[in-house]
Amino acid sequence: MPKGALHMLAAVLWLSQTADSLAVSVKPQAVQDLQYGEVLFHFYQQDYFNAITRLMVAQEQDRLPHHRDEAELLLGGMQLSYGLLDEARDRFSRLLDEDSDARVRNRAWYYLARLAYQRGEQHTALDAIARVKKPGDRTVAAETALLDANIHMQLGQNAEAASLLEKARAPKEMQEYLQINRGIALLRAGKLKEGRRILDKVGRTHTENEELLALRDRANLGLGYELIRAGDAAAARQYLNRVRVQSPFVHAALLGAGWADAETGDYRKALGPWLSLLRLGDYEPAVQEAHLAVPYAFSRLGDVRRATYYYERAIDYFDDESRQLQQAIDAVRGDVLLRMLGQVDTTISGGWLNDNAVLKEIPAGRYLVEVLAGDAFQETLKDYRDLGYLQNLLQQSRSNIELYHDMVDTRRQAYEQRAPGIRKRLQENRVGALEQRWRRYQSLVEKQRAHGDPLALANGKELKELERLDSIDARLAKAPHDARLDRLRERARWLRGILYWQVQDDFKARLWNTEKQLRETRTLLDRAGERRRRLTQALESARTGFDGYDERIETVRKRIDSLIPRIAAARSAASENIRRLALKELELRKQRLASYRSQARYALARSYDQLSQQHGEKP
Repeated sequence: MPKGALHMLAAVLWLSQTADSLAVSVKPQAVQDLQYGEVLFHFYQQDYFNAITRLMVAQEQDRLPHHRDEAELLLGGMQLSYGLLDEARDRFSRLLDEDSDARVRNRAWYYLARLAYQRGEQHTALDAIARVKKPGDRTVAAETALLDANIHMQLGQNAEAASLLEKARAPKEMQEYLQINRGIALLRAGKLKEGRRILDKVGRTHTENEELLALRDRANLGLGYELIRAGDAAAARQYLNRVRVQSPFVHAALLGAGWADAETGDYRKALGPWLSLLRLGDYEPAVQEAHLAVPYAFSRLGDVRRATYYYERAIDYFDDESRQLQQAIDAVRGDVLLRMLGQVDTTISGGWLNDNAVLKEIPAGRYLVEVLAGDAFQETLKDYRDLGYLQNLLQQSRSNIELYHDMVDTRRQAYEQRAPGIRKRLQENRVGALEQRWRRYQSLVEKQRAHGDPLALANGKELKELERLDSIDARLAKAPHDARLDRLRERARWLRGILYWQVQDDFKARLWNTEKQLRETRTLLDRAGERRRRLTQALESARTGFDGYDERIETVRKRIDSLIPRIAAARSAASENIRRLALKELELRKQRLASYRSQARYALARSYDQLSQQHGEKP
């Protein structure tokens, strides 16, 4: 196998880090605090910045009494995703108190293990993951097992990783992730037969999940190359044939299929997939290597002329690719890449970058597509874009400062216009006057209950009748005594007695109704007094709605002014890091092309020698 094939083997072996790709989820739960529900809404919308800010505000205002620990876990997880490793570690460490909930401690240890794993501190990660108690939830158990296995594999403990995955419990939708990783661990541990059996079974299971299909393709691809290295090329061909035509790994699979045929000595058959790669006219490493593999196969078949022809084509191809690659390098060294990042919506789906018309307008933009899709580049790009978001947010907040001043001035003006009139009405104290009248009536009613004068509760009609009787009695008192007038006097006394009897008969009912009305009036007076008190307090506290805010707004302005250049500097550093990563990747590709071209030129010279010898010429 030529030297180039070794580069391809290194490119496809392996491990698919499924433990990291499975983002730790927040389980659906009963939300008891309104602010926590708002945080979860933004979290599930993947609006993590607003989720973080609202969560921190709710914590500051102590509005999460029922979700304190869950909020800390969620905030720590989002900080971890933003790369705030130290802040996340400190937050998780605070949740490890023995008095905290066991489930919360488990998740905190899991996050700490994942954090150490991301930092490359595998022994620390192993110690943290060992502290996770056996989770009751199958999804959590599967996530923990995947991370634990990946830590062991990073330490070279592949057999232990396979054993962990074998014992792990997982829901149905996650079982294949565990099996694929277990098969990989077994292959790494040298247990080729057992690993092959597991991956073979997984590879033949029907599924419509695109992520699982991609993982299977990668597993079949890696298994095929592993079998080539182990000397079982015929079996390797079987697994490489399982890679889907629409898979992102199809180019590598075609190249591997050709090498599997070549290993069995069937170079004519190997030309099938290799020539298919040449017809694709692509720029991927598999296609580039196929430009060497095709003339190599013809030379092994003894067809020196075709070998010479394809070596010449290969050299022309490598020269053209080198020129385009240099154009991409020149574009990255300038500001083209950063301008492109400002225009292109790089939608990531399964780790792949969607092509875009903007990329096609850039010299050698096809190389930049593949560079942008790299995991390391995407992490740096994420930082660059997060900083850009913060920069825009700060600029927007800075432009709103005057608006905040206007809002304060508007409130101050409204207060100054309305406050005098409100104070004047409060000073009239109408509630106080009504209070005094009520107390007077209350005193009269208490006297009636004590002394029981029924006429004091007479109604208007009865009082008029009493006045008429008093007038009649006064007139009769001045009149002489005779039989007719005496009868009138007796009749007046009789009428007064009937009236008094009626009033006295209704006295208790009238007294009860009067007391009821007084109680109701008392309630209304209390409400009016409370409203007056609240209005007085509101009038006095209204000034806090604008007093001191000018200073606070200016403090915020100064803080924003100090943050803007720091964010700009950080974003500039991130852009330089992006440029450095892109240049590093492109330079590696350029070196690989130079290596391929050197091999092609050496092989071409040898072919010329063979052709010369075939024609009887001296070399």
